[in-house]
Amino acid sequence: MLEGVGVVGTGSMARVLIPTLQAIGVKVVALWGPTEEQARDLARQFGIPFHTDRIDDVLLHQEVDLVCINTSPHLHAQVASKALGIGKHVLCERPAGINKSDAAKMVTAAQYYPSLMSIMNHGLRFLPAFTRLKRMVQDGEIGEVFLCDVRMTCGSLLKDKYTWMCDENMGGGVLNMIGSHLIDIITFLTGQKAIKVRGMVKTFVKQTENIGGIRHITSDDFCSIQMELSRGATASITLNTHVPGQFKQELLVIGSEGRLVIREADLFGLTTGMTREQLLMADIQHVTERQKQGIPPASNELPLPYFKGMLKLIDALKESFERRKERLSWDDEPVTLAATFEDGMYVQTVLDAVRESDRTGTWQPVVVVNEDERNRFFIS
Repeated sequence: MLEGVGVVGTGSMARVLIPTLQAIGVKVVALWGPTEEQARDLARQFGIPFHTDRIDDVLLHQEVDLVCINTSPHLHAQVASKALGIGKHVLCERPAGINKSDAAKMVTAAQYYPSLMSIMNHGLRFLPAFTRLKRMVQDGEIGEVFLCDVRMTCGSLLKDKYTWMCDENMGGGVLNMIGSHLIDIITFLTGQKAIKVRGMVKTFVKQTENIGGIRHITSDDFCSIQMELSRGATASITLNTHVPGQFKQELLVIGSEGRLVIREADLFGLTTGMTREQLLMADIQHVTERQKQGIPPASNELPLPYFKGMLKLIDALKESFERRKERLSWDDEPVTLAATFEDGMYVQTVLDAVRESDRTGTWQPVVVVNEDERNRFFIS
């Protein structure tokens, strides 16, 4: 049973998450903001009874059983580890941190408290098109997978003022915001992890009409990634935020006996016995006006397929708590598809390797830290 939720953050993701939780009857009882004013204004907007500019006040709140972390990535590891240590379940926004040492701290904390939920907000895993594609790959319907190609285009992720999204050191940029999701979903769908990567990470726009003077944008707005996967397949990801207008994303999986492609949230395929590509599963998920309440107009930070995935994840999370009568108890079956903190550490390791490849101009190995290294990071 889930008594209440505490949300840490007041940015656009928190503004989407809060009405999403409230729409399905989950009580948001506490809110943290970086300033008292920001916390007060958002709490008033959504009718949240308690607000603060002290994170510990949310973590220690007696009615908070689940902490939803929606801060800039540089705070994720600190808040997640402390929340678990206090005895709270955690849903953390992507990515796991700024580097793999952050992610390692989160994994170690989750292993210390295995009875607590600790999952990453990678909602694409819950969309029907993606679960169907995963099942078809597992069943061998397209033979042996040898290539996965993902292309995403959208407008700028930046807002009309300087925020952490402009700063690479705080975790801003399309590689973290969208790339982390896609690195995760490729492994989820194919069952293969990256063993070696090559990446190019670019910041083409360093100032805008609203962000200028002494301020310079350092977060990336374009990224290209190549990955060699663990069973011999190759994957490529291209992320381009210089195409104003509608968000577009296409994920193509090619095997020895056919291909599958997801465009936004619709699944198409050409498999054995087909003469041309066919629609295999249409996206019929309806989003209510109340659920859309927190999404700002023309937002690229949470495109519609990702929003729908988050809705599915939140529904599963609610069910996992409703199946048990005791407070803080939960059933792991509804959230079996969810990304764990270990999955988050793998994604963070790939992100680190992509940036190192961009710096050196060479292929980089993907080496996930072992338990001894994780413990050292946690202690430090």
